[in-house]
Amino acid sequence: MADVSEYEKAMPRVQEHVAQYEKALAEIRTTHAGRPAPEAREALLAAGVRIASEVAQDAAERIADGTL
Repeated sequence: MADVSEYEKAMPRVQEHVAQYEKALAEIRTTHAGRPAPEAREALLAAGVRIASEVAQDAAERIADGTL
């Protein structure tokens, strides 16, 4: 089992990653709402935020259909 202090050390990096993802998502939601999901997905990946392929696809579909 990992030491709690290891999690605490990692939290600033995790928070930074989440903030970058949220910023990219907000920008792409503004510029790509209603556009095809593949375009939104490409924009997410081009933003340089490391995310799982499934996360990018889900976010792109939601941006495209206006539910995100």
